[in-house]
This record gives sequence, structure tokens and C-alpha cells, in this order.
Amino acid sequence: MGLSNFSGSEPHRRRLTSFVDVTSLILMGAFLADWFLGDPVYRYHPIRLMGRAITWGENRIRGVLSHTFLEGAVLALLFPVIVFGISALIVTLSYRIHFGLGFLVSLYGIYTALSVKDLRDEGLRVYRACCEEDLGLARREVSRIVGRDTADMQLPDVQRAAVETIAESTVDGVIAPLFYAVLGGAPLALTYKAVNTLDSIIGNRNEKYHEFGRFAAKQDEVWNWVPSRFSYVLIALAALLSGCRGACALKVGWSHVCKIRSTSSNVSESAYAGALGLQLGGPSRYGGQIRHKPLLGIADRDVACADILRSLRLMRSTAWVSLILFLFLRYTMSL
Repeated sequence: MGLSNFSGSEPHRRRLTSFVDVTSLILMGAFLADWFLGDPVYRYHPIRLMGRAITWGENRIRGVLSHTFLEGAVLALLFPVIVFGISALIVTLSYRIHFGLGFLVSLYGIYTALSVKDLRDEGLRVYRACCEEDLGLARREVSRIVGRDTADMQLPDVQRAAVETIAESTVDGVIAPLFYAVLGGAPLALTYKAVNTLDSIIGNRNEKYHEFGRFAAKQDEVWNWVPSRFSYVLIALAALLSGCRGACALKVGWSHVCKIRSTSSNVSESAYAGALGLQLGGPSRYGGQIRHKPLLGIADRDVACADILRSLRLMRSTAWVSLILFLFLRYTMSL
């Protein structure tokens, strides 16, 4: 289901598609808006609204059912359905009012689902703090983008956490939103972000959310399964174009695609490890508990400050590769 399925102005759409596909224009516009503008911080940003809605839903559903896991599962299942329904309704009504309004609403929805510039800006803050060897500032800056404990981190830990988060967010904030936008326009892209936001808020493996957020975490893994499984190819292509180790990214990434128990983040992180010549993974502290992640890649050195900058360049290159290939996919779908 493409974005144009939500258009209520068929004559306008036909005239425009004689020149270029509407969905492709919207994707390019949303991508460029995110590339140059990023997401301004304001109260009514769709993702922030989702976060508040999830917290409200959690407060209302806890204690209603007899099992904590079931309560979390109900919230995790209902919320994306509601987001999709509301998004599809708004897009459809906007197109019926005027084609241009529907076009802009669709573009805005996909734009808010992407996070290339924001990820770059956050990564640069960590990079500058690490370059200045200001450990306190580095810990504070990296805490803005990671879910792990940062209070006891040393600089190599901060640098590794930043690179791993950039690698994981290449799927969450770039590849997957574009993938779902191609399949279902702004409604499906925003539904993916609803699933992703659920995982961020209640999918943590701590005492509070161990049972309540377990379904949300699994659901996020399901939605990321397909985008992550071909992310290593996109990262490898981007690595070739940006002067990194494309063949190594492909080899290391493929090794984790083939593992049944490999998580979605393992695939993109392993591709980054191969591309940058690093070893990622290992022990990290979450909620006061040590979690041992699998070691990804082969290297005998710690992640350096410059690797944060290299990972950001790779992320931005991957974003362009993803856009071009998804536009090609959209073109082949429209034939």
C-alpha cells in the first residue's frame, strides 16, 4: 500500500504522476527536510505526543488485568493500531480537502519519523566532549542517546556506546522509517515509530518493565526484522562510497544475519564494526545490571574518539544509499 493510496485527489495525482511518482516526491521532500532541518523540539511533536500517550495508557491499564504481561501486551498491540488509524484518517481527510494539503501532511508525517540530522547533532556533541577529554560532559551527552547506565563509564565506554547507538539508530531512525514509508506512506511510517517509541519507554529490561514491556520489546524486534536484515547491505554499500571497509562490513554483517538468535541491532552494529575495523558489543550496564552483548567484529583496540565521527559519516552515507534504493524500489512497484 503506497502513500498515494491515501490520496483523495485522483485527477491531480494522475497529472503529477505523469511526470514523477507522488510518493517519491514526498519521500525526497521528507528526507531533505530532515537532512537540513532536523526535528525542532516542541511540545506537540508527534513522537512526543506518542510518548505522553503511552505513559497515559500505561497508567490507565496497570492493575486492570490479572497479569502484568497481558496488560503490557494489550497496550503494545492497541497503540500502533490507534496511531495507524488516526494517521490514515488525517492523511485521507487532508487529501480530500486539497491535494496540496494532503501532500504536505504526508511529507510532514514521514519527516517526523526520520532522524538523520538529530542523530548527527547528538553524536557530534558526544564527539566534541570526548575530544576535549571532559568525562563528565561526555557521560551527560551520551546519556541523551543511550539507554544504558552512564555514571561509571570511562571515555572508551562512552565512545563505544556512541558508535553502537549510531549503528542501531541507522535502522531505527533511517532505514526502517523509509522502508515502511515506501510500503504504506506516512501512516505506516508513524505506526513504526509508535512501535519503536513503545520499546523505548516500556521495553526496558528493568524490574518495572521486565514483564509489562516484554511484548513491546518483542514487537519492536519483529517490526525491525526485515529492515535490519538488509541493513548490512546498505551499510556495506555506503562504506564503499565513504572510504570504509565495504567488503568487511558485508562479511561481518552477513555472519549475524545467518544467526537465528541474532537481534536486529546486532546486524547493523556488526556491519558498522566491519566497516570501521572495530569490535563492538561486550558488557554494558542497564538498570544497575550487567548485560553481556555478543562481541561484534574483530579488532584489538578500543573505540577511539575519531570513530564517532567516522560512524556519523557512515550513517549519513547509508541514509542516502537507502533513499536512492528505496526510491528505485518504489519505481519498480509502480510499474
